[in-house]
Formats: sequence, C-alpha cells, structure tokens
Amino acid sequence: MKPTITGFFDAEGHSTFEDQMLFAQRHGIDTICLRTYNGQPLIEVSDNDLKKIANDLKLNKMKIGILDSNIQSFQLTDTRKQTDTLDEFKYMIKLAERLKMTHVLFRLPKFNDVINEYAEIEKVLTPFFEYAYKNGKKIILLPVFDYKASTYAFIIKKLKTNHVSVLFDPTSIMANGESTTTAYRTLKSLIGAFMCVDADASGQPKLIGHGKTNAFEIIKKLDRDRFDGFMIMDNKVYQTHFPDTPQKEGFFKKLFGHTEKKKESARSALSKIIFPNEETKNVTYDDILDNQIKIIRTFMK
Repeated sequence: MKPTITGFFDAEGHSTFEDQMLFAQRHGIDTICLRTYNGQPLIEVSDNDLKKIANDLKLNKMKIGILDSNIQSFQLTDTRKQTDTLDEFKYMIKLAERLKMTHVLFRLPKFNDVINEYAEIEKVLTPFFEYAYKNGKKIILLPVFDYKASTYAFIIKKLKTNHVSVLFDPTSIMANGESTTTAYRTLKSLIGAFMCVDADASGQPKLIGHGKTNAFEIIKKLDRDRFDGFMIMDNKVYQTHFPDTPQKEGFFKKLFGHTEKKKESARSALSKIIFPNEETKNVTYDDILDNQIKIIRTFMK
C-alpha cells in the first residue's frame, strides 16, 4: 500500500471546514485531518454540527484520516487532571466513532525518566489506550516536550501493541538536538504518520529540502521501507509567512508593521523558489502546499 497524503489544510485554524475539503479536492486528496470545526474546538461542537460534518464528508466523498483530540499533556502524578482528561478523551473517541475514522492523536503525560517511571506511565496510559482499542481506534503519539525518539520507542515496544504508533516530525527531532536519520532508525517500524516539514537551524519553517532536517533523506527512506501511513502536508509556514489581523493602537501597531515586513520578505523568498521564472508572482499558502504535495507525490510513486 502507498502512504495516504493528507493534512489539516486549515491554515492554522483560519480556514473553514468547507475550505479544507475544497483545498483537498483541488489536489485530488480524499482524506483530511481534523482538529477544529470552523475554528471551534471539537469538544465544543454541537450535535447538529457533528451531523453536518458527517453529511458534508459523505456528500463530498471525503473522509477523516486523523483526528487531533487536542487533549493536552498533564503531570504524571496529577490524578485529578488524569481523571478529567480521561473523560475528555472518551468523549473524543465517541466523536471519532461518529465521524467513522480510526486514528487519534494523543500527547504523552509529563514525566522525567521513562525507564524509572515506566510502571506509573503504563498505569496512567492503560485506561486511555484500552478505551481506544475497545472502540476500534488507533493512537498516534504526537511529539511533546523534549522527549527523545528512544522514549517513544521504549514506550511503544513495552506496550507490545500494533495499535500505537508515533508521528515523526523532523523539525521537532532537530529541535531536541537529535539526528533525524538516527531517530528514523530508532522509530522506523513504529511510525504511523510523517510531518512533511523542514526548518533551518534556528527552527524557522522552510520548504522541504531547503532546511537542515534532512527531510528529503527521511522521505526517501520511508519510500524504500514501503511506508503506508499518513503523510501530513501542513508545513507550518502560515504563521511565519502570512498576515495576522492588524493591530490598531500605538506600540502594537508598530510591532505589527515590523512583523508583517518580515513576513512579506519571507513570502518573497518563497516566491522566487516556487516561481523562479515569474518575478512579479506573489506566492499564496495554496501555492506553497501545492508545491509540497507535488514533491511528495514525486517521491512516493
């Protein structure tokens, strides 16, 4: 099987659900990821809106590949927060069931030493994961804190299940001071989703192949190893390259102006890469994702 090219396609929460589907359809993609609904947290979505989501997916012949529960990490020893979070998680699993999708993003709790604390980690994770398994759902661990690749590998292997995998994010791994190629060897058989992202040494988002994460090399390895998970195309450039809502007052207006000049310069640099023969072309977020999707399709033939 080939990997599934997908993404949230929500411009960091700025796009509507309809726009997400339209963008995917323009690129021949039938699977999207979901973390909000028209900017609203999924846990707050009404029953009528859930029915509309399901109906819109059916009408547009789309499906949801990954649902981000948006449930945040908690301290391993915080039993009250654990109880509250488990209740929220169960609700999100039921929501995933209604939307007929299987994979749910999950953030590990906060701990200090995975080996010495593993017994407690397993105790805390078990009710979450068992509830997911019971309802036919699979967990994809989203990178959080500064956990190393070996931490995720240790936990997943100790759990001895094929219902838990990890999202491989090259920029997150580089930010942790790890080699992405070494991390890939550690996690190779445990990757359920790959973030198609790149960044420079300071962590600023770049097009794939224009940063320092060796993203191209990892993608080649995924192809070689017949990866059949999700390729998530959201490349994190929206916030660093595109305008925010203008500020109206004093200092903040000046700060906004300075920030937007930097973003304009960054967009100009991207335009030259994506449209080298069109000097007056102004790149859009759609153009950027279109460029990256074509590159991934070329690699994953």
